[in-house]
Amino acid sequence: MAAYHSIWLMPCAEDGALFDGIVGRLAAGFGTEPFIPHLTLVEDMPRTAEDLAGVVDAAFAGAAVFSATIARVDGGPSFFRSLYAAFLPEGPLLELKRVAVERFGVGEVASFMPHVSLAYGVPDEAKAAAIAELAPALVGRTVRFDEIVVAASAQSIPIRDWSIAHRRSLG
Repeated sequence: MAAYHSIWLMPCAEDGALFDGIVGRLAAGFGTEPFIPHLTLVEDMPRTAEDLAGVVDAAFAGAAVFSATIARVDGGPSFFRSLYAAFLPEGPLLELKRVAVERFGVGEVASFMPHVSLAYGVPDEAKAAAIAELAPALVGRTVRFDEIVVAASAQSIPIRDWSIAHRRSLG
């Protein structure tokens, strides 16, 4: 079986702690799996962490720490995009996605919907109330991103087994 990995953009410690608290609270409330809050640049690649680490280090060597503003809190039908904080696909987020698509040869820029998931598998009937509760505190909030990681994660890997295999700090 091939090892699967994804490339994630990580919020700084303070913002990560905020998201982690929300993810934990929502997972407990909905009876769903908690996970490491992140923004996915590339998902589910059948490549080793070592292979991807070298590409990440070279591709993002000049990338700087940056901030982006949460545009909305929303939900969708996809299990992994069930409840999330969305960002506009612009500025450094869009540029990092372009670099990722170019360097990893997967994904597409046109369909990029940058977001940090807040819960996976939320029942449809519970989404509206969760969005109404979370939106006032999150929409308009600036989130600082300071790291790109190689994560052992994929839809075929149990969420509880996801882990970070390599870290690249942004300059």
